[in-house]
Amino acid sequence: MKAWMTTALVSLSLTGSVSAAVITLDFDSAATGSGIVAAPLVTALGTITATNVEFWTVASGNDPDFIAAGASGNTIDFTGTSPTVARLSFDFDVSSIRLIYGGNDGDITIRIRDGANNLLDSFYQANTGSAQPAGPITLSGAGIRSLEWFESAANNQFAPLDNVEITASVVPEPATLALLGLGLAGPAAARRRR
Repeated sequence: MKAWMTTALVSLSLTGSVSAAVITLDFDSAATGSGIVAAPLVTALGTITATNVEFWTVASGNDPDFIAAGASGNTIDFTGTSPTVARLSFDFDVSSIRLIYGGNDGDITIRIRDGANNLLDSFYQANTGSAQPAGPITLSGAGIRSLEWFESAANNQFAPLDNVEITASVVPEPATLALLGLGLAGPAAARRRR
């Protein structure tokens, strides 16, 4: 294989690869989701919509395990009585979600699903009371389109999340691919002139 062709193929494999972008929701500013309860959050990657959620503000002494894991300011909790399921939905493909979670006495279930509502990954903790872990945990799968969570126990109805890191797959823009094409055409044209 010609040297220029090998270089072009290596460039194609590097440039044509999918990269990742991370969106962090700590719910403390407009850019990080403080308005998501009232309206969808529009990001550079797409829109994130919340259903069956409310905010809970971390205060000193409330849920010490959650605070020790890094919770601060606003957190997002599910609403209503059990078994209401809270959901963050994405109109773009996500590859993993990392988060911390809280609770007082009950359990917590956290799941991710794809666009066809297939379960991709899940997490369950039977007791979120004192001296119990509060994360972080990471759930992953191909083409994640929703994150859902709830507490199934009838007590407290309290299962907040914070510091939700959403990792999305980013496909190269058409302009990047066009530049790649020009890069491949240059060596071919130079070869013809010889």
